[in-house]
Amino acid sequence: MNSNLGQYYTQERISRLLVSKILMKNPKSIIELGMGDGSLVRVAQKKWKNSKIIGGDIDPENIKNLKSEFPDLNLFLINGLSSKLSENLKISLGTMDVGICNPPYSKVKKDDAIKSIIESCNLGKLDDYHIITSDLVFLAQNLLLIREGGELGIILPDGLLTSHQFKHFRKSLIDNYQVRGVIELPDKIFKKTEAKTHILVIRKSKVKKRNVPLYLSNNKGEIIEKLIIPKNKLVHRMDFSYNRWVAQNNFQGVSLERIGAKIFRGKFSKKELTSFNYDFIHTSNLNNSISYKSFKPNKRLVKKYKCAQKGDIIISRVGKRCLDRVLVIENGATLISDCLYVIRVDKEYQQPLIKTLTSEYGRDWIKAHSHGVCASVISKIDLLNLMIKSIR
Repeated sequence: MNSNLGQYYTQERISRLLVSKILMKNPKSIIELGMGDGSLVRVAQKKWKNSKIIGGDIDPENIKNLKSEFPDLNLFLINGLSSKLSENLKISLGTMDVGICNPPYSKVKKDDAIKSIIESCNLGKLDDYHIITSDLVFLAQNLLLIREGGELGIILPDGLLTSHQFKHFRKSLIDNYQVRGVIELPDKIFKKTEAKTHILVIRKSKVKKRNVPLYLSNNKGEIIEKLIIPKNKLVHRMDFSYNRWVAQNNFQGVSLERIGAKIFRGKFSKKELTSFNYDFIHTSNLNNSISYKSFKPNKRLVKKYKCAQKGDIIISRVGKRCLDRVLVIENGATLISDCLYVIRVDKEYQQPLIKTLTSEYGRDWIKAHSHGVCASVISKIDLLNLMIKSIR
């Protein structure tokens, strides 16, 4: 692992799982960008003994070790983000049969080169992206390198497949390529990171397929569950857990948006709030499934800042261990940190909302709707769509 370069190396069992989902029997050529310690190429060589494998990595030490282990491979010291990648690899665009990849994860600066890479492979306009990450660029580079009818297996972070800010990416992917499957991997599958990841398998083809299989893997790299989902539903989210929850929960109710709920997050970090001379609430104060707190009335505070007030319901916005905890403000007003949401509803809906959030259904809803590469996050858009199960 080289975390300075955003590299987290693939375990052999996950490499086997990824390679097993590539259906092409006898590819003539295989490309791997970001080879790391060689886990993927070891498995690929065993499956496709007669294929020509071309690989690259940005780390000179990795290339040195790989050349020693794989003297017959075509290995290059390259930057996978380069707009001259095909030239540096000495191959033409659209010529490779198969791509396998576990890309690094880091933020990338937008520029004309990145714009060309993203837009050339029909993944939308660069201006549509709030942020660009290296994994997205590596995906685009692979799609440019493989031929029509070629296949790609790539490990991607949770955000690309679940976050609202990448919804346009998922639509472009589904409109322009055949998504042959998505495998949700267990948490902590990579050493020294809790990053949530998935394997995405794509065929470079516009063949119309209505449905896409979604899978769940265990820690051994074995598929333990499978769903078949209409591809248009994957624009919202492509992960197995969320789509399984939706399939299993067909219920009637009323959404927070429908009842006019007001939802806002705190403005200041815990560190900033600690320097203020005011009471405040942070995720560390949410230590029970349901708790109640009272504060002194403070008109000056309310006038100066957006506060949580009497009747407001507080939940965590971010954090794996406290997303299902609820705090109710019984009296007064207080500041909240930027890790929390305030949900403000009319009095008639307060108890039904509390009941929903603290129920098994509510806890499962939060688990299914949270997403994120490392820390789990609940989006305001999703929260507004939370259905109150009963308003009696």
